[in-house]
Amino acid sequence: MHKPVLVKEVIKFLNPQRNQNFIDATYGFGGHSKELLKYIKPKGKILAFEWDPFLVELNKKNLMQEKNIILKNANFTKIKKIVKELNFTKIKGVIFDLGISSWHLENSKRGFSFNKDEFLDMRINPKEIKITAFEVVNYYSKERLIEILKNYGEEKRAKEIVDAILDKRRFKKIETSKELAEIIMNVCKRKNKIHPATKTFMALRTFINNELENLEEGLKQAFDVLDKNGRIAIITFQGLEDKVVKKVFKELKRKGAKMITKNVVRPSRNEILENPRSRSAKLRVIQKNG
Repeated sequence: MHKPVLVKEVIKFLNPQRNQNFIDATYGFGGHSKELLKYIKPKGKILAFEWDPFLVELNKKNLMQEKNIILKNANFTKIKKIVKELNFTKIKGVIFDLGISSWHLENSKRGFSFNKDEFLDMRINPKEIKITAFEVVNYYSKERLIEILKNYGEEKRAKEIVDAILDKRRFKKIETSKELAEIIMNVCKRKNKIHPATKTFMALRTFINNELENLEEGLKQAFDVLDKNGRIAIITFQGLEDKVVKKVFKELKRKGAKMITKNVVRPSRNEILENPRSRSAKLRVIQKNG
């Protein structure tokens, strides 16, 4: 099951108190929300956003008895709209825990993982997103594919990988995550700590789900709905997400916001040993003044 990262640190920086309201912009399985709830009951509420409709269904049963969490099947780019619709006010903090969950990699059957043999889908919300990784890999031009791998995955060997994809698709459509991973493995034979397909898979997923563009929009909206002295805590897992966060936070500081974390906060050695997924996590916190 997905394990939330940096939970103690998030609680420390958001400093939840009795009867306060919070937003969980990336609910997942609710790890951060459930911890926040311990501090904000009896009247505090959490407005939770989860973009994946299947995860929302999985969570609904667990939330039947939980009146303090309002779960919405929406992307965090809809924060302002939904806050207004629900008249959800006095928001003291927002938590963003980016990336995809372990459930997406292990159980979704959507081809997010290069260790699985699944159809190349990679859509976080298949009801809203029309294009799949299969279509991108099999029908996009060489130039466009190289651009995606470079811009969304920082893949240095983009051209070689794309050439190999084009060679393969001339004879047969590339249908599964395993097929794509094998093509990349044949190009990048060097042994490395990370799997050679990591950056390509990340690039495709990030591009298809519009993750970087959505993040910029979602962060700005979250800041707008915050109460005075409210805080945003955001956990990133890769450099491109982190770049977006730094860019937006720089703009917000010009508007008078205050950085609470002078340096990026990372998981403890113990947390990394218990949950290896947390090793690349970075936490930043900003406060809305005035």
